[in-house]
Amino acid sequence: MIKEGFSKFYWGFFFILISFRIQGLDIIPDIVGFIFIADGVGKLLSESDYFQTAQNYTLPMILLSIFSIYEPPVEQAGINFGFLGPMGVLISIASLVLTLLLAYNIFMGIKEMAEQRNKTAIAAEAEQRWNQFLWLNLAYILLFLLIFVPPLAILMIIGLLIASIALTIAIMRLMKQCEEELLPSDTQFRDA
Repeated sequence: MIKEGFSKFYWGFFFILISFRIQGLDIIPDIVGFIFIADGVGKLLSESDYFQTAQNYTLPMILLSIFSIYEPPVEQAGINFGFLGPMGVLISIASLVLTLLLAYNIFMGIKEMAEQRNKTAIAAEAEQRWNQFLWLNLAYILLFLLIFVPPLAILMIIGLLIASIALTIAIMRLMKQCEEELLPSDTQFRDA
C-alpha cells in the first residue's frame, strides 16, 4: 500500500508540475495529477496525520483544476482575465493556496514517515523539496509583477521553466526513493 501511495505521488506531481498547452488545451491536465495525489494520500492515511490533513484538500483541488483544462489563447495585448473574467483570478488564488497546503502536508507527511524509520536523508530532502516547491510558486506570482518589464519577464519565464523541470525531476526521484525505502520494516526484510 505504501509503495502504491508513493507511485501515485510520483505521477501526481508529474501532471501538476508539467504544463503543456496546445491552442489553450492542457495536454498534461492538472486534474489527472490531483486524482493521482488523492489516491496516493488515501493509501497513506494511516502513516501520518499530515496525510489525513492533505486529504481535506484533494477534492477541492480536483474540482478547481477543472477550470484549468482549457484556457483560451490570449489574442490581444494587455491584461487578460480569461473566459471567467475576474472570477478566474479568485479561482487561481484559491488553487494556489490549496495546492500549497496540499503539498506542504504531503511533504511533511513524508518527512514524518522518514523520521519514524530513521531515514534522515529522506526527511531532509522532503523538507527541501517542500521549500523549493513553495519558492517556485512564489516566483510565479512575482512573474505577474514583471509582466510590465518584458525583457525581465522573458528571462524569468525561461528561468522558471528550467527550475520547474529540475524540481519535477527531483520530486519524482524523491518519490521513487520513498517507494523503496519507506516500506514497513517487515516488508523491507522480506524484499531483501
